[in-house]
Amino acid sequence: MERIALAFSPLRDASPRDIVAWSRDAEARGYEAVFIPESYCDSLAYAGAVALATNRLRVGTGVTNVYLRQPTLLAAEAAAVQEFSGGRFLLGVGVGHRAVNEPLGIDMSDPVATMRSVIGTLRTAWTKGPTQPRPAVPPRVLAAALALRMIEVAGELADGVMFNLFPVARYPQALAALRRGAARAGRDGAALEVCHFTTCYLADDAGAALHEARRMLARYANLPFYGNMLARSGFAAEVEAIRAAWARRDVAAAERAVSDALADAVTLVGDAPRCRERLAAYRAAGATLTIVFPNPVGEPRAAAVARALAAFAPR
Repeated sequence: MERIALAFSPLRDASPRDIVAWSRDAEARGYEAVFIPESYCDSLAYAGAVALATNRLRVGTGVTNVYLRQPTLLAAEAAAVQEFSGGRFLLGVGVGHRAVNEPLGIDMSDPVATMRSVIGTLRTAWTKGPTQPRPAVPPRVLAAALALRMIEVAGELADGVMFNLFPVARYPQALAALRRGAARAGRDGAALEVCHFTTCYLADDAGAALHEARRMLARYANLPFYGNMLARSGFAAEVEAIRAAWARRDVAAAERAVSDALADAVTLVGDAPRCRERLAAYRAAGATLTIVFPNPVGEPRAAAVARALAAFAPR
């Protein structure tokens, strides 16, 4: 059976009750997990609510910004969600973005070192204290990574890696980095989870879906971490044009600079058969768990989620 999960974000058009209801539906349809992105919300609080409302479904954060929480507090929160879920929690952690962190006075001079330190603190807190409750089985840690150095840290210290907006063409390099990190710690790289998080614009009208994907990618490609990764993955011309457009504050030009090839490489765009084809390509490249984040195309978010729940149910 396909290993597939969904992501639900607590945005303006999705209430906490919506997310719990959608998660119950996902469990009933056989999805493996639900992940909660941290979009100016408390992803752990939402994960706890979903954990208490479900029985089998794994529940994860996708991802929690490690700069925004003191590490021992993060360990305690994660331990609580692990207890709520009966051992089903997956703690996805990432370093966020300069545009979010630096206005808060956060120093992001060495995000790799920060990730290494936080994961180490989590492991210590869960096994030696002072975290209470101390989980009988610690949560699994998934490290969000784009750059090869961060992917190596995931291989060395985490239980898996989480990729987002990640082209298939980058997988050989990425998996090699994951194995290098694992080998450095005497671990089996093949045993690590490789989660592929992908934003989905499911619609029979491919043009409308592509328009929404362009709007999102024009913004993400302008973020340094994503832009640099995409430039190294064969999309340097698009990233350069997007950055130049933003420098002129020309949003429309930034969106036009997102090529069809870029959108197709890193998002799910179009009808269900096409989206399933792309998911299969990610699995063939090495993803062990695909995570679909449904977004609306000219419809309420609830309608987009309902169609995605039906379209991607495991077969």
